[in-house]
Amino acid sequence: MMSSPVEQRPPRLLTPGIQEQTPAYFCRLLWHYIDALPMEGVAVSHELHFFIRQEACHCRLACVQDGPRYHHRWDMQLFSATDLLPTEIIVYTVGERQIMCLPEELPALQAHYGD
Repeated sequence: MMSSPVEQRPPRLLTPGIQEQTPAYFCRLLWHYIDALPMEGVAVSHELHFFIRQEACHCRLACVQDGPRYHHRWDMQLFSATDLLPTEIIVYTVGERQIMCLPEELPALQAHYGD
């Protein structure tokens, strides 16, 4: 499975599904959100789920993880009504590597990395 490197600290990758279905600015926004979680006292688990409901430019997001338990919702406006987002994005952490993927890509990543 090929992934595209994004940043080096921590090592971050985007799967092909994310690259095809998600605008780059939105991926960067999620990486910045994840970077801010430890400053809020939230430890990021090995699977962080972003659930997305979109109506044109308006977007409602929920960030959810099970352990440690975390749930946060917020609304935002997208730059363009033509930007169509997936309904769910997962950030899968293996060691220090973080991989942004679609739900259907997660099983292959888990098999590849032995989770």
